[in-house]
Amino acid sequence: MHADQLPWVRRHGRALAIGASIGALVIPAISMHAAVRASAAARAGAGAGPGLKRVSYKGYKFEVPRAWPVINLARQPRTCVRFDRHVVYIGSSGANENCPSLLIGTTEALLLAPAGRKTARSSVEDPVAQEITVSAARIGITATFDTDPTLIYRILASAGLPAPIIVFPNPARKSPDRDANPHFLQAADGPRFPRVNPPELPANVANFRGRGFDACTAPSRSYMRAWHRHSRYRAIGVYIGGSNRACGQRNLSPRWIRTEARAGWHFFPIYVGPQAIFNQLHRAAHDARRAADDAVVQARRLGFGPRTPIYYDMEAYPPRRTREVLRFLSAWTRRLHRLRYKSGAYSSSNSGILDLARVYRNHRYKMPDVIYDALWNGSRNTRDRELRRGEWGGHRRMHQYAGNVTQTFGGDTINIDKDYLNVRLPTPGGTHQASRAVARPGGTVDVFYRGTNHRLWHVGPVAGPVAGATADGIASADLGGMVIAQPTAVSTVPGALDILYKGPGRLLWEVSRRSGGGWSAPRKIGRMGELGSPPVAVAQPNGVIDVFWKGADDDHLWHGQFSPGKGWKGPQDLRGSLASGPSPAESSPGTVQVFWKGKDGALWHVIRRPGRSWTRPRWLGMGPLGGAPQASALPGGAIDVFWRGLGNDGLWAATFAPGHRWAGPRNLRGHLASPPLPLMSAGGRVHVFWKGTDHQLWQVSRGRRTGWGRPYSLRMGPLRAGPFGAVGRGGKSVVFWRGKAGRLWYAVQAAGHTWTGPHDLGDRVG
Repeated sequence: MHADQLPWVRRHGRALAIGASIGALVIPAISMHAAVRASAAARAGAGAGPGLKRVSYKGYKFEVPRAWPVINLARQPRTCVRFDRHVVYIGSSGANENCPSLLIGTTEALLLAPAGRKTARSSVEDPVAQEITVSAARIGITATFDTDPTLIYRILASAGLPAPIIVFPNPARKSPDRDANPHFLQAADGPRFPRVNPPELPANVANFRGRGFDACTAPSRSYMRAWHRHSRYRAIGVYIGGSNRACGQRNLSPRWIRTEARAGWHFFPIYVGPQAIFNQLHRAAHDARRAADDAVVQARRLGFGPRTPIYYDMEAYPPRRTREVLRFLSAWTRRLHRLRYKSGAYSSSNSGILDLARVYRNHRYKMPDVIYDALWNGSRNTRDRELRRGEWGGHRRMHQYAGNVTQTFGGDTINIDKDYLNVRLPTPGGTHQASRAVARPGGTVDVFYRGTNHRLWHVGPVAGPVAGATADGIASADLGGMVIAQPTAVSTVPGALDILYKGPGRLLWEVSRRSGGGWSAPRKIGRMGELGSPPVAVAQPNGVIDVFWKGADDDHLWHGQFSPGKGWKGPQDLRGSLASGPSPAESSPGTVQVFWKGKDGALWHVIRRPGRSWTRPRWLGMGPLGGAPQASALPGGAIDVFWRGLGNDGLWAATFAPGHRWAGPRNLRGHLASPPLPLMSAGGRVHVFWKGTDHQLWQVSRGRRTGWGRPYSLRMGPLRAGPFGAVGRGGKSVVFWRGKAGRLWYAVQAAGHTWTGPHDLGDRVG
C-alpha cells in the first residue's frame, strides 16, 4: 500500500500494516528442477552466493538474502512472528507473542523451528494459503510468500531440503483419521479397541451475544484463563488461515480450541485471503471458491463443525473495487453453503459493509449469513446508519467498535480489536433423545418399527388426525432387513434420517435416507461387534451420531460414533455395570449424557461435553429403580430422568439444571405397566406417557412455569405395549403405540388443544 492510502484505510476500519508485501524483492523464476540443481551447487560451494548470507540451524545451512534480519526467538521470546516482512526466525516462538492486532499481508519469510530427530521428510506447498511447510530430521519450517515462491524454493534447496509438492486444499478429501494412532482402550478380558476421539464442536460455539475480541495470534491458555476470570470478554476471533494471515499461530490447534470451548469461550473463525486493496482479486469467483475450500479444510482441522460461520476478512478498499468484491463475497458464501458451513463477511462500514447493504435486496449477489462491521465508534452495539432495518436482522450482526487497543487483565496484556456480537444462527436438525419417531421440518412425523415379518417398516408422514390412512397420504413401506429388536431413529439435518437396529448376527445395522433421496439398502456396521441390547441413538445438527448399547459378553456400556467425513468409529467401552438398556439425551449442544440402571439398582450416568472425552461412570443414587430409566433433554441444558419404582408402580423422576445439583427422586404417582416415555412438546411442556395397569394410555405433564400435575388417562386404550415414539414439533405433539389387534395407533395434540385419537394407522407391529 502506498503511504498516502494508509490514513484513508484507518478511517474505514482496521489499519493495514503492510511490510514488504508490495514492492518485494524480485527474484527470477526458476523451476523446481532448477532449484534442486541450485541446491547441489550451494552445497558444493564454500560460502554463500553474491548478496546472500548463510544461516545455520540444527545442522542445516540456508542461504538467505543478506538484508534479511535473523531473529533468535530463544533470546527474544516475546517477539511477534510476523510474515508481512522479510525475516528469518529461528527457534520456537513464545507462548505469548507481542503482536499488533492490525497486521495483515504476507511476503517471503521463514520460521525455522526444532523437531524430533526421526521426523520424516516432507515438503508441501498450499498455493491458496501461499504457505510452504517442511519437515525433516530435527527441523520444521513454515515459509510464506507473496505471489512467487521461487525464492523460498531456492532457500530450501540451499539447505538440501526437498522441493515442495503443490497440494490444493480439497474439502472433499477425507479428513486425516485422528483415530488411526497407537492409543487404544483395553476392554476387560477382550480385544483392544481404537480410541474414539471427541467429535467436531457444534456450531453453537459461534453463537453469542456480548463482548468479544480478536487478536493477531491466539493467546496462550494461561492468558485465556486470566481474561476469562478478570474481563467481560467471552468470545474470541481466531485467524484460521488465508494468504494474508500475517501472524504465526503457535497456540492455535484443535486441542487449544477444545480447551477454550470447555472453559466457556465462544469463537468467530476468521479467514484472511486475497484482498481488493492489494489488487489480488484477479478472478474473483474462482479465487473465492478456492479460499472457501481452504477455509473449510482449516476449520475442520481445528474442530469447527458444519454450520459454523467462517468470516472472510475483506479489508477496506476504494470504490473502484466494489464490483469484484461483491462477486468475490457472493461466491465465498455460495461455496461455504455447498460445504455445509455458514458465511460471515468482515469489512469496513464505508466500503464492504456499505456495498453489501446497497445490494442486500436485489438478489444478484448471495448475501453472507452474518455481517461483521468494522466501525470504530466505540459503541458496544450492532447499529450502523449504513444498515437499514431488516438487513441482517434476527441476531446476525457483529460490530468491531475499536481497534489496536492494548488491555491487561489478570496481569496479562494483549493488543486487540474490540467486538460486540449479536449472533444466534439456528441449528436445525439433531435428535436430542432416543426415539422411534422423528419429526420433519413442517411438523409431520415419521415412525419406524419391527413388523410382524421381522422386517424394518416405515410409516409417514403423519400429519395429524385423519379419518383413514389414505386420506392423509400416509404411506407405509417395508425397508427390508431382518430386525431382532425395535429400531432407533435419528435425524442429523432436516430431511435426512438414519435408522439403527440390532439385526442378523446380533450386529448393528443401518438404513438411511439423505435429504430428497430414497432409502438405502440395509448396511451392516460389523466393527461394533455383537450387541447385548437394542441400540439407542442421539444425533447432533453437525451430522454426528452417537449410538449406545449394553454389551453382549459383559454388562458394560458401549458406544459407537459416526462423524461426517470420518465414518463410524468404535466400539468404545465406557465401562459401567448395566442392569438395563441405556438411555441417552443431548442436554445442550454437544453435551451428551447416558443413563442406566446399575446392578446395584441405582441410577448411573456418563457425560461427554464439547471437546471432551467421556467421563467415568458416576453413581447418582436415586434408587432403587424398578425398570430402565428414560432421559429427556430440556432447553437450557437441563435433564429429566424418569423410571418405574421398585416395589410399586409409581412414576419417579430426577432433575438436573446447570449450576445446580441433581434433585430427586420425586414420586409423580401413577400406576405403570410399561417403561415411561418422556416428550418435550413444541410449547415447552414436558409430558410423560405410559401404559397403565388398566391398559390405557396415561400421562403427567409439567408446564414451563408450573409444577407437575396429577397423572390422568387419555382414554385411548387398550394398549398391547407401552408407547414407543413421541415427537413435539411444528406446533403439535404426536405419540405412537402398539394397540388393539397389534396395530400401530397414534394420538395428536395441537398447541393449546386437547389430545385427539386414537387414530389407527393399520400396520401391524411385531
